Amino acid sequence: MPIEKFSPDVLHPTVAVKASQYAVIHPSLSFRFFKRSIDILISVMLLPVLVLLYLFLFIVNRFLNPGEVLFTQERVGKDGVRFNIYKFRSMVGKNSDPRFATQETKRINRLGAFMRDCRIDEVPQIINVLKGEMSIIGPRPEQVSFYKKYEKGINGYGRRQRVLPGITGLAQLKYGYTADEAGTARKLKWDLEYINRQNMRLEIYIMRNTMYFVVGRLLSRRTKTRL
Repeated sequence: MPIEKFSPDVLHPTVAVKASQYAVIHPSLSFRFFKRSIDILISVMLLPVLVLLYLFLFIVNRFLNPGEVLFTQERVGKDGVRFNIYKFRSMVGKNSDPRFATQETKRINRLGAFMRDCRIDEVPQIINVLKGEMSIIGPRPEQVSFYKKYEKGINGYGRRQRVLPGITGLAQLKYGYTADEAGTARKLKWDLEYINRQNMRLEIYIMRNTMYFVVGRLLSRRTKTRL
């Protein structure tokens, strides 16, 4: 079935994902070389953008959102290895309790809302990509506390950790943000679909639609993709 016709509603929130349905197909050496080469190429190309955005935010944050420009948070990566993810800080103040981003709207200022809406706050994650902790494309890395919760509550959730987490991914394109366990179960369907079908064509599909989404948001156009 073509990816475009694959509906996120095929997985009911009360139905657990059966891990046996998603035997991981180990990608070929040529695909792994292609994927890592694209990761490095895109990250290096975006480095000047990262520097310019950092300098801009360093100046404007003095007036709009005093504090550090970058925000780091521990996430769970491939094989359960923890690492610190980098993001541009888009919220005011701090909250020590782990929460979904959709539950933190009161702490997001206008500049932060724009960055999050266009996914500009994710740009620093190219550092994670260059360090080999993430890929451009893959399942989104989860917060440690949420990962522990979902690994116990959602059958097959741990299988997401068989690949590097990504800045964008099939689940982000098809489902977007979620703020509960039911939504996370639905997104898992897409993550496992990606892991099971890893190939160059799917990588290009995700990359193309991610670019379409970001450009569309920058131009204030509505897009069908979620991200």
